[in-house]
Amino acid sequence: MHNFKELALKHTVSCFMNSLFREYQNFTFEAGTTPEKTDVISVDLKNGQEVLIPLSKKSLLGRHEYTGTFYLRHGSALQSVDFNQAANELLTFLCKHWEQDLGKKDLFMGRLENSLHNMELSLKAREKDIEHIYSGKVSFIEAEQGLMVGHNFHPYPKMREGFDDRDFEIYSPEMGGRFPLHWFFVKPEVLHVQTAAAFATKNWTDHLFQAEGSGSIPEGFVAFPVHPWQRQHLLKNASIQSYLEKGLIVDGGVVSTKIWHPTSSLRSIYGAHSPYMLKFSLTVRLTNSIRHLTDVEVVRGLQVYDVMATTVGKKFLQDNPQFEVVFEPAFAALKTIDGKVINESIVVCRENPFQTEVPGEENIVVSTLAQDNPLGGDTLIWKQVQKLAKSSGKNLKDASREWFKHYMQVALQPFITAQSEYGILLGAHQQNMILRISENLPVKAYFRDCQGTGYSEQGYSLYHNDVASLTRDNGNILDNKGNILFAYYLLVNSTWNILAALSHPEGASEALLIQDMNEFIKGLYKPNLPDTSFLDYVTRDARIWQKGNFICSLQSLNENTVANPLAIYNLIDNPISFSGALS
Repeated sequence: MHNFKELALKHTVSCFMNSLFREYQNFTFEAGTTPEKTDVISVDLKNGQEVLIPLSKKSLLGRHEYTGTFYLRHGSALQSVDFNQAANELLTFLCKHWEQDLGKKDLFMGRLENSLHNMELSLKAREKDIEHIYSGKVSFIEAEQGLMVGHNFHPYPKMREGFDDRDFEIYSPEMGGRFPLHWFFVKPEVLHVQTAAAFATKNWTDHLFQAEGSGSIPEGFVAFPVHPWQRQHLLKNASIQSYLEKGLIVDGGVVSTKIWHPTSSLRSIYGAHSPYMLKFSLTVRLTNSIRHLTDVEVVRGLQVYDVMATTVGKKFLQDNPQFEVVFEPAFAALKTIDGKVINESIVVCRENPFQTEVPGEENIVVSTLAQDNPLGGDTLIWKQVQKLAKSSGKNLKDASREWFKHYMQVALQPFITAQSEYGILLGAHQQNMILRISENLPVKAYFRDCQGTGYSEQGYSLYHNDVASLTRDNGNILDNKGNILFAYYLLVNSTWNILAALSHPEGASEALLIQDMNEFIKGLYKPNLPDTSFLDYVTRDARIWQKGNFICSLQSLNENTVANPLAIYNLIDNPISFSGALS
């Protein structure tokens, strides 16, 4: 029997501390200065005291592991404290250091407690499911709902502000959530539907309704899918209330017993019966933002669909058969009385390539592959390596390097090629990348969540004449800022976590895998490459930019409404630069 409170605290400590020390870098490493006799991180509180945090594993990439013990040191005196006191001492100091009102600490601590509470609930509820995921074949939705720890560089990764425990149980992937869709029937004049030019199914919501397999659409109305939790918020909207009173919207309720499941991103849902997955606006705060979509963002999914339908886009896809975009070619929303899109009502149509499971293959989101084992023990990636070593006869070190080589071929190479040769910057963070695993090796990468896609000037010149929605007004034609964002998502957020999870005392070290990646990236330089700016940035700069989730959380910013996204970024050491020394 597992101690779920201790496990939740262990993961919370890891996420809190690792996100902090990526951003607050005025700490020091010590050796053996606490009873554990391990490496220790020391933070000077500038009040005569230091917080000492012993490590069980030190990481080149900042993904340290912790003993779970904490100390306050005053001179030579050492006082053992619990995590709550250590966090309070650190946050009091950080509010002063980062010039934040001390009241922000209380809000932060409340959200930290909420995340810890949710993590404990989900680990207790899903113990058997987690044991299955880490021992047997994993389906697409099992992997999506197996992300129990969350963003491992966010201080409160499982915070759900707006959900009570009952909501959390029904609508969260961590709880194995499952529910039927709710439906409105809407007169066309109060509905905004927008599709990619190349997308043939213009009446996609009706097509979706038909896949539900029961009920009929009233004559003169259009079917409109509603997330059942979001319905309560939509019914508070004055325009929607007016439409219901006038008969312009009919609240159709639940019309089918077909079940939908929240995926790892919570507001995106999957049903094996449906040709589409759906992504909704939800009036809930997760990590750094309230999860409302905007029409400016979701139009980028339409852009990607039409860009990949051009001659140039088709060539990229044909030349990279190991890579697939999960397209988002349409969205729908209700309109206000004066004709503006109601952001809280937006629903995005996402294609569903995972309707059927293929024997011998698994489709696993990178964030689940790379997370710490929720119940303790080895990561899912390491378990893949163990099986690969057994089936191939390789030793564990060589099997680790082989796994990582395949990852780089199916994931790193296509994403970097899209940028350097085609001017397309796909925001490939861990929850946006799915790996198809066959015979214990990555054989294909899927990219989803197109709303973060940007284009370089080269990309704009290639596509804007053929893609009407690709305009400078959208804000996603990017200068060097694009390389900073692209590098954070693809390398810092995704690949470094893959690499850290793959390293193991019995296999390949972080340093060796970093060297393998250096060699691979060197090989992506080609004569007459149209744009080397990204490759130059990540291979030559000793420090690169990363998103500061800790300070964003302490400031209680809504990341989606920050005028300059780079305002919450900070520089960190780049262990994969050719100029940087591995240490």
